[in-house]
Amino acid sequence: RTYEDKCVQYHTRKERVMELMADYLAPGRELIAMDYVTPQPDWMYQGFTSIIKTIEGNLAEADNKIREAATAEEQVSYLQKIDTWKAMKMCMEAAIRYARRLSRLAKIIAENFETDPKRKEELLRISETCYKVPAQPPEHFWEAMQFDHLVQVVYRLEWSNAAWSSRPDYWHWPFYKKDVLEEKNITRDEVIEYCAEWMITAYGVGRQVLRFGREAMQGSPGPYVWTLGGVDEDGNDACNDLTDCYLEAALLARVGDPTFGFRYSSKTRTETLRRVFECIRHGLGYPSLRNDDVIIPNLMHWFGHPLKDARRWVHQACMAPAPDTKLAAPALRYPSASIASGSKAVSLAMFDGFDPVTGMQTGIKTGDCTNFETFDDFYNAWYKQLTAAFKIATTIEHKNRHVEAHYSPKPMISSLFERCVETGQNSALCKERSSLWFTLFAFSETGDCLAAVKKLIYDEKKYTMAQLKEALAANWDGYEEMRQDFVRAPKWGNDDDYVDQIWVRVYEDLGKMSRSVRDINGQPWPTLPENVALNIVQAPKIGALPNGRRQGDPLYDGGCSPGAGFDKKGPTAVLKSVGKLDHVGSVRATLLNQRLSPSQFQGEKGFQMWRDYIKTWHDLGINHVQFNMVDNETLYAAQKEPEQYSELMVRIAGYSAHFVEMNKITQDAIIARSVQKF
Repeated sequence: RTYEDKCVQYHTRKERVMELMADYLAPGRELIAMDYVTPQPDWMYQGFTSIIKTIEGNLAEADNKIREAATAEEQVSYLQKIDTWKAMKMCMEAAIRYARRLSRLAKIIAENFETDPKRKEELLRISETCYKVPAQPPEHFWEAMQFDHLVQVVYRLEWSNAAWSSRPDYWHWPFYKKDVLEEKNITRDEVIEYCAEWMITAYGVGRQVLRFGREAMQGSPGPYVWTLGGVDEDGNDACNDLTDCYLEAALLARVGDPTFGFRYSSKTRTETLRRVFECIRHGLGYPSLRNDDVIIPNLMHWFGHPLKDARRWVHQACMAPAPDTKLAAPALRYPSASIASGSKAVSLAMFDGFDPVTGMQTGIKTGDCTNFETFDDFYNAWYKQLTAAFKIATTIEHKNRHVEAHYSPKPMISSLFERCVETGQNSALCKERSSLWFTLFAFSETGDCLAAVKKLIYDEKKYTMAQLKEALAANWDGYEEMRQDFVRAPKWGNDDDYVDQIWVRVYEDLGKMSRSVRDINGQPWPTLPENVALNIVQAPKIGALPNGRRQGDPLYDGGCSPGAGFDKKGPTAVLKSVGKLDHVGSVRATLLNQRLSPSQFQGEKGFQMWRDYIKTWHDLGINHVQFNMVDNETLYAAQKEPEQYSELMVRIAGYSAHFVEMNKITQDAIIARSVQKF
């Protein structure tokens, strides 16, 4: 039986219908089957041989305890651990053999086929490095890089991994310091070349993905988001010369994956921030910027991570941060891909749980909306619909994690985590301090939809709920004048408290909903509104909405981004709106897309203007921001002559992609985003 079959046997009919037919929940873990492994570098860098010795010690101790046990129950309690440790050891030994096969192959090519002396020397170094790592601890910069790459390749042979968590400038800084600054074994220019080549090689590490995943992450094999910058565990600026090398390498490689997420703090040094700006100004779409002074308190608030652990956070995926420490580094994405569509909940509240798109009763009964006497009645119906879907999705995830733990143990991945080796439990069973999240796709319309209903139905009483229900059922056909009124209703991103305070209320209630459910570690499930490219993919599956959107029209991009063309008062107004949200206690993270005019950001004046913008963003306590800095003329030209613009990059959501590799609907949605000018 397949993994999916084993999951399905635990699902109720309602859960299955919600997963596969209603498109209210996207496909769950049993269909996507992916993990977002966040390595524990302090553990794995001791080398696999050392880890194997620890496992052998655990096995010997377990054998002794079985012999000394007084009861059968006590004896049996060690058997599962023994099986897990043996499997871990087998996988670690296999990984060493795999690396040494590569070592042998590189040596054979160097000694028997290669004629170029320089390339022969490179192959012999590859042979020497692959023989050494990951069996032994890395001692040089190139060995640390090769160690990380081999680990990523090997555990992907065991289980599909959709992300690639790394903090290379922090993890590899001791090796850079030794080889470049102290012993001068390699030059800084050689390091930049290493970084660029590694990025290109990583871009080629893919996975098998269902159509849903390919459409959701157009142009990306990941998301592979590597973390740069930030503070160290003592709170000091962690930016260093290796941070700068990676940023310079990104301009040379221009790959869509991996991208960078830059941890910005009040202590970030200017020379590194200037290189971040240059990457964005040259059209990479990355690094995204993450606010350390928000995310660190967020991790402490939701999961109780100690301050030093929280300061060690890396991107687990495109948006969710997770520490890389013993009790915090997550060995899997939990939940996987159970996703509730927030704007679908608005539609279900309008139709008493009935979905006009699928023709099914997918939601719960919350009452005939035409009988709602106040806006709060409608708001509460929406919240009940969303909460009902949230609880179904989290129940599905609990069941799927049970199946994964008992039918699909992952000994290779488990061996990379100290707590798993220590306890003899596989990664799906071994409890951690937790870094989970619950993705909310197609959510960002919610606040604007609620504001339009409040304004035009309950405050101004220009229309009745019956009229709105009729217009939405008709997909606004025949109601264009009415639709335009709803399009002109107050919109998010303009520093308008009428709509902004509804968004604030929505986010506060997301926090309450998150705390109503607990995972196996006893932790709440914070939500994470974002879209990747699903604002296009899900558009035909979500009916007409009260913000004036028709079924099939693109949904809002990002997670807290204004709707395309609706942010009319400039970039500062957008920041002031987004800054009103609670970015610590309401959600796991927020994703803000912004387009800036490239003509305004030239030279030193452009950098200072952008730096002032970033300082404002930071001081307002916003979690995230990322930029497209390319004009529409270039994008239109790329649509006409794609072969001339093969390196043109744009930012989609939590990742970047080559513009010409996306479908036209997604391209047009990028073009439609407002270009902000100061």
